[in-house]
Amino acid sequence: MELNPDGGEKLVRQKLADQVLDRLLAMMERGDLPPGSRLPGERALMARFGVGRPAVREALQALEKMGLIEIQHGERARVIRPDPGRVLRQMDAAVRHLLTCSPDMREALRQARLAFEQFLVREAARRVTASSLEALRQALTIQEAARGDPARFVRADIAFHVAIASLAGNPLYPALSEAMLGWIFRFFPRLLRAPNVEDLTLKEHAAILSAIAKKDPEAAARAMKRHLLRAHPRYQRALAGEEAAVLPTQ
Repeated sequence: MELNPDGGEKLVRQKLADQVLDRLLAMMERGDLPPGSRLPGERALMARFGVGRPAVREALQALEKMGLIEIQHGERARVIRPDPGRVLRQMDAAVRHLLTCSPDMREALRQARLAFEQFLVREAARRVTASSLEALRQALTIQEAARGDPARFVRADIAFHVAIASLAGNPLYPALSEAMLGWIFRFFPRLLRAPNVEDLTLKEHAAILSAIAKKDPEAAARAMKRHLLRAHPRYQRALAGEEAAVLPTQ
């Protein structure tokens, strides 16, 4: 609905497929179609909404692209149980397009990651338990074993950071961390491909793990900041200046 210049309301004609989509979304929100349930078949939806097959199929395809339903050949569509990772994966193509078309957003993404990861590692240091610390150590061991295999090493690097996010006590954090790191490594592929960078990355990860194990949030945040800024020349001088400022005078 739009406003006319005189303040009145103007009705906007909607595509049939959009109307079907809106009604199916409303049914999900009301609980008429809870997670795990099957949607009515195409013929039943056509009869219910008084539309043709193309409108129904377009609406179902839109729901599938939104990550709300699963369509399998020969079966009625099924409502998917909400999952943060799945929802963020559905956004992946749109975010990649944004980062491709808007280079400034890449720097914004890097800055967002810096703030987010320092927050996560502080929370991890506060909340770590013996079992979660062992999971983090295992993630680092897997990354050490991936030396020399760039694709495996990147996957293991992401898994290590996601393991830290998992300690922070919020189910959204691991999904956000995994999505953000996927975008980072796509648009900054040289982060883990410079000479000798694997050993340096592992050393930095070990320092982060050590600070978490000591339950020292600020030491963990400093180790994370050094790790994330080391690969970016623009920040190296600022980081060096920061570290010099906290050194004791001779």
